[in-house]
Amino acid sequence: MTMYGVSKIRSEQNILLTTFPGAQYSAQSLAEHLDVFAKAGIVVDMICQSAPRGTAVDFSFTTSYSNFAAVMKALPAAAKQHPPLVSGGYSKINLFGEEMVTSCGVAARALSALADAGIEIVLITTSDLDISLLVRQQDEDAALEALHAAFAL
Repeated sequence: MTMYGVSKIRSEQNILLTTFPGAQYSAQSLAEHLDVFAKAGIVVDMICQSAPRGTAVDFSFTTSYSNFAAVMKALPAAAKQHPPLVSGGYSKINLFGEEMVTSCGVAARALSALADAGIEIVLITTSDLDISLLVRQQDEDAALEALHAAFAL
């Protein structure tokens, strides 16, 4: 049974976040950034780009912290004008539900539950069937508790 469109909540620990602030706004630039990591054999997740500000965007992705050394080695080839920000200590929480595609307010309910628990969200990505939330690893248990309660799971 799903409640409010969400049927499953799961989490993954030891997530590394890499952000390129002020990256060049062009399809070619983002493709080149990601290609560097693909050629290094790094599986990326939660790819997120801000809306453009003139000729710049902020662009982030996550990967397993086990890829830290490979990410650091690949960075010089990917870092164009602005040095990237790399940080660890995150958990990814994934809310899944086939009914999400026709459910209103799923993200609002999730974000409200986390806000009420005092948990900041570092990054959000979505698709028709899921919402992925990046939180600090020390907030993972409280976030899962709040989300399970909010979605009656």
